[in-house]
Amino acid sequence: MEGSANSRAVSNYEMLARYYDELLQDEEALSLWLEYIEEEDFHTVLELASGSGVMAKILKKKGYEVTASDISEQMKEVSRVNFDGEYLLLNMTDYDLKKKFDLVLCICDSINYLYEEELDAFFKCASKHLNEKGRLIFDMHDMKRIEEFKEQYIEEGFVSGVPYQWTITSDEYDDTLHEHFTFYTEEGMIEENHSQNVFDVDTIRRHMEPYFEIRVIDDFIEDEKLLIVGYKK
Repeated sequence: MEGSANSRAVSNYEMLARYYDELLQDEEALSLWLEYIEEEDFHTVLELASGSGVMAKILKKKGYEVTASDISEQMKEVSRVNFDGEYLLLNMTDYDLKKKFDLVLCICDSINYLYEEELDAFFKCASKHLNEKGRLIFDMHDMKRIEEFKEQYIEEGFVSGVPYQWTITSDEYDDTLHEHFTFYTEEGMIEENHSQNVFDVDTIRRHMEPYFEIRVIDDFIEDEKLLIVGYKK
């Protein structure tokens, strides 16, 4: 694809937020997440890394009392078209809301944006914000994704009339996935990079067990995502 000679790099979700729902929304995964959420009798929900607010919108329509949150100001801004409830800017490893919830939810492999040394803080914060018998539900990449993207994945097309290229590669040395987005806008070529850390289940258990009993659904989305349910201790 060709674009203007001007080129600039932007921070995470500065550009992608505009096109997130059109480019990345996964209807299959949304319905699967709902199945596990609706297994239990939840009323209050804190969603971490809410992104464009699609899940928060769905849960609110179903009668849940939802507090959405994200670290990205750009994602909070675009969420206004989906979700009209409380939406907080916060770091999911360091927050204190002075209230508790029945469910803490973190979907769309958002936990994979953390480094291993941040996992303990993530689980500790979630546990602190849960009612007695509360639940933490999150998904994460399957380790098989590292093998899957040994050869670069390339996708090209148009999103809202803007040409784009999306590539994914993996690094076996440190178990990471690297996504590169290029948007060919009228103002020039805009590039955005995302890196995620892929964890094995033993690593998650080690950091999670001080705070939760753990249930692993390893065939949540086969060879792609695992779903993990934490039962507050």
